[in-house]
Amino acid sequence: MIRLISFLLIAAFALTTVGQTPAVPSELQAEREKRQKESDERVIELLDRTIAEGGGLRLSNNRAVVFALAGDLYWKFDQKRSRELFRGVGAELNNYNAEVERERLETTDALQALELFDVNDVRHQVLPIIGIRDAELALELLLQTRSAAMVEMIARSGSPPAADDSTPLAASLESTRVSSELQLEQTLAARVAESNVDAAIKAIRESMAKGAIANLIPALQKIHEKDEKKAADVAGEILKKLTDEAVLSNQNASRVALSYLEYGIRTPNPNPRAKPFVLPESAVKDLALKFIAVMLQPSRSMAAATFLVRAMPTLERLVPERAALLRQRAAENQRTMPAEFRTSQNWVKQFDPATTPEQILAEIAKIRDPASRREFYNALTSRIMQLTDDTRARRLIDQIPDEGFRTNIRNQFEATRIARMASTGSVEDTRRLIAGLTDRTMQVQRLVALALQRHTMGGTANVESTGSLMADARLIAGEAPENEDDMARLMEVVKGYATVEPETAFKLFEIAVGEFDVTVQASAVLSKFNKRDRTFRKGELAMRPTGNPGSLLPFRYVGQFQMLGKADLERMSTLVDRFTRSDLRTVLRLYVLQGFLREERKPAPPRPVPPPATRAQ
Repeated sequence: MIRLISFLLIAAFALTTVGQTPAVPSELQAEREKRQKESDERVIELLDRTIAEGGGLRLSNNRAVVFALAGDLYWKFDQKRSRELFRGVGAELNNYNAEVERERLETTDALQALELFDVNDVRHQVLPIIGIRDAELALELLLQTRSAAMVEMIARSGSPPAADDSTPLAASLESTRVSSELQLEQTLAARVAESNVDAAIKAIRESMAKGAIANLIPALQKIHEKDEKKAADVAGEILKKLTDEAVLSNQNASRVALSYLEYGIRTPNPNPRAKPFVLPESAVKDLALKFIAVMLQPSRSMAAATFLVRAMPTLERLVPERAALLRQRAAENQRTMPAEFRTSQNWVKQFDPATTPEQILAEIAKIRDPASRREFYNALTSRIMQLTDDTRARRLIDQIPDEGFRTNIRNQFEATRIARMASTGSVEDTRRLIAGLTDRTMQVQRLVALALQRHTMGGTANVESTGSLMADARLIAGEAPENEDDMARLMEVVKGYATVEPETAFKLFEIAVGEFDVTVQASAVLSKFNKRDRTFRKGELAMRPTGNPGSLLPFRYVGQFQMLGKADLERMSTLVDRFTRSDLRTVLRLYVLQGFLREERKPAPPRPVPPPATRAQ
């Protein structure tokens, strides 16, 4: 009896413990929280140090970049502090506007005066960063930091004809800058709409009053999610304004009108739970009729004739009763155009999905202009990459007359085949294909990609093949770069090792740091003797939030900086401190912190393979 009772007690105890997961000891949880707190404190310490260094930079646009990036990174820890930094961005952008205006008035070089209005100025790069965190503040800063010159350009943007082949350079640049400015305003308005519909509508109407109607669909979609009637009302206002525009004399307005018409014939989301935004049908029809009236006008402009060909499928769907007239006008345009323009009409073939790669290859033989040939080769490359018939693809590649393009397309095609093989075939078969590539850089890229794929799959065999593949890539790349191609291959290997073996990645990266430092120093010296070089201004590196306009060597590999920062922040911070220039150290440290704070996306779990269907007996 005693044995029976003991047995029952043991069994009962066992049953109560089966399936229970031991709780994480409080000491372990406390240790994790302590480490996280120490990590956060270290990040804040590095941010504060970088902000202090950034405040001492010579260029106001550089200070704006530092404050924007630091404010974005600070958001996780202290949103009030972030907004203070963002306000500082606005102050520095206004300082930059004043500096540019002063330099523009002082210069005697007309072209340089135009270049001072930088299409890619940091204002258009830092405000979207702020917009992600606080869209209303970003929109407010956009208006506060709009220069007087930009206000004037917007005011007159509706009157001159749009930039085309005959427009002077100044007008073309002005049109581009106005378009970019208003597009940014509309993008921020779309973000505001996610939380404040009335503020977004107010911003849209203000943009429309300035002649900005393009790219408003995203904002309308956001408004539609909150209030369908308000979205429909604003959309009607936009289409009415377009219908009233003198689109005949303004090619930009025609492009904008077509974009709305194309949206009007799109296939809506089939999801019954979704609330697809639809443009008012009657307003779309009115705009289409106005647009057709413009398109039916005779024209000897290649741009207008080509534009009609592009617009015809949309117009024929919206107003099928006018299709015959549109086709007749297209044929007349072709007949009345000068001979050189008629030949150029073949350009539309490269954009037609029905055009085969064989037809594009035949057109290339007729083209003498190098730039035009390059465009057609790009279209041919795209078509060949889509082919699954390897024999047909190779036959096309062999017929390419230009040896350089032929080699480039062949390497791209083989790389695509390798990518397909990597997902379906064996490692050794894929390796043999990689060995057959003639481009060493592509060999390294494919080996690293295959190694990372095997690493993700896990398992002893894949771990072994990962190490072997990375060793092959490292052997091809070498470890003593003598030119930019060698450096590209080395940094590709660093990218692979940063994931599979960070210690090796750091050792290889240390080799590159010295080379990076030397090249930046040399570029700074050369920049002093080239007034067209905008990589440096007044002796200071012109920073960008996501890279450098001069493609200086370190900025080509920001991704590697960030991956290594994620692996070991302290070690990467020490390496960044080795750079000689304080401006370079400042911006690179911010990039490293971006990598460290970035949330890793976990790979999606593999889909379960369904069991084979059983046959009926």
